[in-house]
Amino acid sequence: MANTIKTTNRTIEVSAIDEDYMMDSGINVISTVFIPGAVDDVVDIIENSIETTDPVAVRLQSGDGEPKGWYFNQRLQLGFTFANGTFTAGSKVIFNIGEV
Repeated sequence: MANTIKTTNRTIEVSAIDEDYMMDSGINVISTVFIPGAVDDVVDIIENSIETTDPVAVRLQSGDGEPKGWYFNQRLQLGFTFANGTFTAGSKVIFNIGEV
């Protein structure tokens, strides 16, 4: 299977998560929201880089089952590595996009 990716003009929503994801480059990312499927789900949002291992920009972890978010407000190429997170059924990562 593959991630389900739903794109509108202001969001990129990744659900049914079962593999790595990296967005296109140069997107103006306002914020990222992680909607966990269960308590203790976690995602490490990484930034694409020239390094061997892409650096973690932020860890979004839900200790209470509630959504977690982070503001970036800059042009970035973000994503996540499936093996470094915990994604229970129903988990979603939403990238909120700003104007060009």
